[in-house]
Amino acid sequence: MATGHIRKRTSKSGSSWQLVVESDRDPITGKRERIYRTSKGTKKQAEAELRNLIFEVENGSTLNISAIKVKDWLQEYLQLYLPHISDLTRESYEERITNKIDPYLGNVQLKTLSTAHVQSWVNELNKTLSPKSVVNLFNILRPALEKAVVLQMIPRNPCVGVVKPKLTKQHGDVYDTSEIKSALDVARGTTMYPTLLLELSTGMRRGETLALTWDDVDFQTGEVTISKSAYVYKGKRKIKKPKTAAGIRTVTVGKNILDELLIIRNNYLINKEKMGVLFTDSNLVICQENGKPYHPDSMTTKWRRFVKDNNLKQIRFHDLRHTNATTMIESGVDVKTVQTRLGHSDISTTLNIYTHRTKAMDTNAAQKIDDIIYS
Repeated sequence: MATGHIRKRTSKSGSSWQLVVESDRDPITGKRERIYRTSKGTKKQAEAELRNLIFEVENGSTLNISAIKVKDWLQEYLQLYLPHISDLTRESYEERITNKIDPYLGNVQLKTLSTAHVQSWVNELNKTLSPKSVVNLFNILRPALEKAVVLQMIPRNPCVGVVKPKLTKQHGDVYDTSEIKSALDVARGTTMYPTLLLELSTGMRRGETLALTWDDVDFQTGEVTISKSAYVYKGKRKIKKPKTAAGIRTVTVGKNILDELLIIRNNYLINKEKMGVLFTDSNLVICQENGKPYHPDSMTTKWRRFVKDNNLKQIRFHDLRHTNATTMIESGVDVKTVQTRLGHSDISTTLNIYTHRTKAMDTNAAQKIDDIIYS
């Protein structure tokens, strides 16, 4: 007897229901045939469609597993074979599949999907997306099709042989010493100052900065413990642990930074007393004046507006982390210490991404070579 169930699928483009029906085991192969459908109606409508599909399977009037479409297989792969990815990653995958893969390849039967299909899709994406974005999408499709090969659903992976766009290393800009001071000077006294101060002094990621609580700051030792990160999933703010053990770390800040943090802490307590029940006691180091947390994207918007309004050099919010790393390297801090403070598990990440070449570093190198030759 055939059995089935429905699964709700939610993405930014809306909700749908995946219908999954399994037939009896084949008496020869011992395998079950699994049939997939997508319903975009209500739950009751999806349940009705499921009953009809079960009836069709039991009466032999439906397509077998070889007729599964790419879009249905991608959803099955995501649900069944990637159960441990984070909520944020899952939402990102679902959105990319819905918006960038399904419209091109979704209705193609998995068994007929060819390398030419995939190449045409990649070529089309190249017209509007960056090479990195295209490769990221390709890297969602490729392992899903590889799993289909392993399960003997298709004989070979259609992604094999596809020509992908070439990636070029792109580094954001950074602030030099004078630009750091200028940014801090104009930020002082504004709500941007605490965030800017933390980013430049610790090199934390955006989510780490927005998840930092006062319990993480030791005013006796000057140590700041970084062990969590804030993110938004389906409109709700959540907290997650770092992806690697290296992400959990303790960094020391200097006396002047510590004094500034103490002032920020006192302002938090003043606002708490002044606002009373209107104040949200979040215990967050970086929060709105009423104690409520910032949405990560709103902090990025806040930074862009701050830069524009104060005629500062345009750099991304994440480039404040780059600035911290580059400043440390430029000041002679060894790369291993930089790696530890940034929370990288691999030192090559520190060397390849965050240690940007600056004019001061170049001049220093030139002077050292000059001294060796002419000393």
